[in-house]
Formats: sequence, C-alpha cells, structure tokens
Amino acid sequence: MNIQDNNTLEEMRRQMAILQEKLDNETIVNERLLRESMKHNYSSINRYLSLESTIFLPIVIIAFPILALVFHLSWWPVIAVILLCAADVIFDYKVSHIKDEAFMADDLVPTALRLQRAKRLSAIQMIVTLPLMILWFAWFIIDFFQSIDYQDELLTASAYGGIVGGCIGLVCGLIFAIQLYRKQQKTRQRVIEQIQGLLGKTMEV
Repeated sequence: MNIQDNNTLEEMRRQMAILQEKLDNETIVNERLLRESMKHNYSSINRYLSLESTIFLPIVIIAFPILALVFHLSWWPVIAVILLCAADVIFDYKVSHIKDEAFMADDLVPTALRLQRAKRLSAIQMIVTLPLMILWFAWFIIDFFQSIDYQDELLTASAYGGIVGGCIGLVCGLIFAIQLYRKQQKTRQRVIEQIQGLLGKTMEV
C-alpha cells in the first residue's frame, strides 16, 4: 500500500469519525427534546394537582360549613364531603405527582412503571369515587329538605334555588370529572409510549 492509499484511508477514517460524532450529537439532542416533550405533556397533570390542593379543596372546606350554618343542616354530610374530597386530593397527589427531574433521569424505567401504576390506580379511583359522590349527594339532598325552615319563605326559596343549582353542578361536575379522567389517562399513555420509543422496547401496560 503506497502513501497515497494510506492518506486516502486516513481521510476516510477521519470523515467517518466526524460523521459518527455528528450522529451521536444528534441522538443526544433528539433524546433531550423527547424528554422535554414528556415533561411538557405531563405538566398539565401536575398543574391540575396543584389547583386541586390549593383552590378546590379550600373552597369545599369553606363553602360547605357555611351552607350548614345558613340552612341549619346536619354536619355529618358536610364532614363526609370534606373527608372524601381531602382523601381524593391526597390520593391524587401521591399517585399522580411526578417531578420534572424524573423525566430527565438516566433510567426512565421507574418513571414508566410509575405511570402505569398511576393509570391503574386512577381507574380504580374513578370506579370508587363516582358512586360515592352520587350517594353522598343523595344523602345531602335528603338532609337538606329535612333541615330547612319552611316557614321562612326567603330561606325556602334560596334552598330550592340551591338544590336546582346543586343538581346542575353535580351533572356538570360528573361530566368534567369523566373528561378530565380520560384526558389524564391519554396523557399518561402518551408519555409511556414516548419512554418506550426512547428505550427502544415495549413495556407491558
């Protein structure tokens, strides 16, 4: 092999090394973009968990005792709904909250397994919570009608208006809860599939 052939071979090796370096860098960039996409997709669930604990739960804790005081209701349905909502919020946070750092970790398998667990437990939560809320609402309505002072016309009119508003709110709340559940489950599945694509293998869901 002459000098010219050696130079040609060395040039080919140099070009291959440059090409491999570019491919490696592109892979790193693509992986980081995919991880950022996972984090962004899941941020909607984390934002909801924050709103649930800082806005929704305090409203329930404040509003229902006020209703009980104004309309002289029994405290048992009020205590029950506060405990039920508090348990639901705590359960949501423990099951669904995932820090941003989890999507940037070297090993994404634990994150994928946690997402799968969140999907499964959220489905169980929905099956349990919806019937409980409907039963609680029926209990609340019965207690409401038994407790209000019908001799006070203004209070009675307000009570009937509140009942109608409560029924409408229940229907809207159930629709919202189901739509939110479906959206969150789709988000979890989307992130799981992104992790599967990054790992280059299929994990059992």
